[in-house]
Amino acid sequence: MKHVWLQKTLKWLDLPEDLDPNVPRITTLGRDSMLVENLKSLRRCTQGEVLLLTGAGTLLVKGENLQVKELGQSRALITGDLQSWGFEV
Repeated sequence: MKHVWLQKTLKWLDLPEDLDPNVPRITTLGRDSMLVENLKSLRRCTQGEVLLLTGAGTLLVKGENLQVKELGQSRALITGDLQSWGFEV
């Protein structure tokens, strides 16, 4: 209920959706680093995949030599050879 209220308020005030803390912000820099903000938790981290829980669902990052270089309260910096990423159904 609170999330719906926040979404409607942001839309009514014509503010960007990325102000909603339940919407993940994903920034990639080339093929070797990705910053994920507004995440809830790190589920799994191997050299081949990183699984993150976000407000929009579970984000799966695949690649080689993956590492979580920085893990904060609501953000993670992933480095390595990024090959694909997407939300699990």
